[in-house]
Amino acid sequence: MSKHKDDKLVALIFDDPYKADEARAALHRLGGEGLSEIDETAVIVKKADGKVRVSQDVNEVAKEQKLGHIAGLITAAATGTFPFILAGTIGGRLVGRLRDNGITNKFLKSLQQELQPNTSVLVIYARSDAERRKQIAARLAKFTPKILESDLPPELAEQIEKEMDAAQKSAAAVASGKLVGRAESLL
Repeated sequence: MSKHKDDKLVALIFDDPYKADEARAALHRLGGEGLSEIDETAVIVKKADGKVRVSQDVNEVAKEQKLGHIAGLITAAATGTFPFILAGTIGGRLVGRLRDNGITNKFLKSLQQELQPNTSVLVIYARSDAERRKQIAARLAKFTPKILESDLPPELAEQIEKEMDAAQKSAAAVASGKLVGRAESLL
């Protein structure tokens, strides 16, 4: 059985540019209470002038390095901005995989339509069972979000993880090669 069976992509859309940040803080408190296993979050704020601010919370991703940047990839695909470190070729390829998948592409199109001036979106990549999701939704209802939810196809999550893992290993090998080369030049 895939470890991605219950992985969910959720976007909470707010009619206020500050509510997504407030809801993210509340969501992390709920995680501290054991109601959710948050792998990653990202906030998109579209200001009145149409400018977009994106912030990604990857603190939780450090627990399991192979998870990573799904919320960042979703925000990149929805906004055209890359809020995380792998913004180069790998990022573009992975965004392409999200757009090529019918399930995630539909989610992305809905998210793009909802992102209007003076709104904010909290994108969540997490695991939780149906009962805990109900509790979380009830506790976040005070922020009055519109909710978009989609499964993340397990095979897509696994492809993304493999490519991210390979890119991270490649970057580490390059970095260690540079460090060795520098150390040798000092001797």
